[in-house]
Amino acid sequence: MKTDYLIIGAGLSGLYLAYQLEKMGKKYQVIESRQRIGGRILSLDNMDMGPSWFWPQMHPRITQLIDDLELPIFPQYSQGAYLLENPHNSAPIRYESGFEQSPVSMRIAGGMQSLIEALFNLLPSDHIQLDSKATHVNYKQNGYSDITVSQNKRKQIIETKHVIFAMPLRLLSERITFNPSLPTDVKKHFASTPTWMAGQAKFFAEYDTPFWRKNGLSGSASSHIGPLIEIHDASTFEGSGALFGFVGVDASTRIKAGEARIKQAAIEQLSRIFGEQAAFPTDVKLLDWSQEANTATQADHQDPRSHPSYGLPTAARELRQLHWYFAGTEAAEENGGYLEGALEAADAVINTFDCD
Repeated sequence: MKTDYLIIGAGLSGLYLAYQLEKMGKKYQVIESRQRIGGRILSLDNMDMGPSWFWPQMHPRITQLIDDLELPIFPQYSQGAYLLENPHNSAPIRYESGFEQSPVSMRIAGGMQSLIEALFNLLPSDHIQLDSKATHVNYKQNGYSDITVSQNKRKQIIETKHVIFAMPLRLLSERITFNPSLPTDVKKHFASTPTWMAGQAKFFAEYDTPFWRKNGLSGSASSHIGPLIEIHDASTFEGSGALFGFVGVDASTRIKAGEARIKQAAIEQLSRIFGEQAAFPTDVKLLDWSQEANTATQADHQDPRSHPSYGLPTAARELRQLHWYFAGTEAAEENGGYLEGALEAADAVINTFDCD
């Protein structure tokens, strides 16, 4: 196969890049190692297992894209009291002032997956190839690169003028071999860049109705006990109830505990905080991103304590001479880690093509 632009990764950044190249009339192909599109964006039954929110006051790119795609949005529910769970045998502390949102967090009706599907529907389906893992990148003297792709245990070579890596930098450094090799400082930077959300796990409990609202609760809570350390209302736009929380124990502890034990402990915790009704969810979901091979590496099992500093070193930008480009939210200078960062990094690459 031969193309002008090869995008590696069909998450938000990769699909947005494809969307822009499609509008520019360019010849491109997208490959994705998963058997689905979306990357870290994944909605199951309208529950956002990955990112849930965007902030219009802070993030103009994602806000404009959602508006352009005419996707219905609604604010994160925050009306009512906020609860704090203290040590065992004491009732949660209730703060009537509630959970202050500034700026206001917004959600997409139907889940963040609706954004991915809307972009996908604007692209020719034969331009996206799933279950295809890039393993080697070889720059040739004619200015093209050969990309070795593993698909269903078969090898494929894709020849392309431009290679765009729309994937986590740390995963890229571990998975793909380059010829010529990446500069030493670039390899060190990529290997030391935490993949946003890769060390986290999200738990959801679904209910017929958001019963806590009738009790004057926002659904937001925090805990010094766990396993969930931060909890929010995840009820759908259509009105069914849901609570979600971030699992507070580290990846190795989660692995040892096992999925069933974490789910049970989380349900028991929700019933301690929100009352007996919370003990009887209609369904529960748990996604541990540290166990997603196409997201996390072993180094991502330790979640960073604060928001990492993202962006690209100068030597990585100089690789544009080989027509190698790095997108994905970890490559963003200003909004790394956010959905906005995925678009920021993609725009930086697209602006380079505009200058070609």
